[in-house]
Amino acid sequence: MKKKRSARLGIVADLEERKRKQADQFLAEHVKRVENDKVQLLQLETYLVEYQQQYKVTCANGISVQSLMSYQNFMAKVGRVIDQHKVSMKVNLEQLQGVKVYWSKVCARQNAVDSLIVKLKNKEQYAADKALQQLIDEASLQNFNKSPNSRA
Repeated sequence: MKKKRSARLGIVADLEERKRKQADQFLAEHVKRVENDKVQLLQLETYLVEYQQQYKVTCANGISVQSLMSYQNFMAKVGRVIDQHKVSMKVNLEQLQGVKVYWSKVCARQNAVDSLIVKLKNKEQYAADKALQQLIDEASLQNFNKSPNSRA
């Protein structure tokens, strides 16, 4: 017997389910990456502020030229690291937006396949019910024609 169309589409539904799970995982990874970026940026900025405060205290007590240059060079390096991190964050945010678009397309496709399968199952059930009703009607008609009271 030929497989019903809804059953044949079950394979497609399974494939779409796997794609959905992969997209969910991909989205979660990118969200986590962006959240980690925010935490790291906050840590870097906090560290720079603390270092600047330490620098001010040290300068107030007197500092050698070599130490002054060392402090300033280090703060400049931390500032560059923060700038680089912000650029990296921007790239990760843009990638996250792309992943969200991909994820929504995968979800929409899975929902479309699922709704198509439901629609096909409803049509198949309607056709089966109609065929069964027709058989019942035919059997009833045959029984009616065979009964002795119907020929009177």
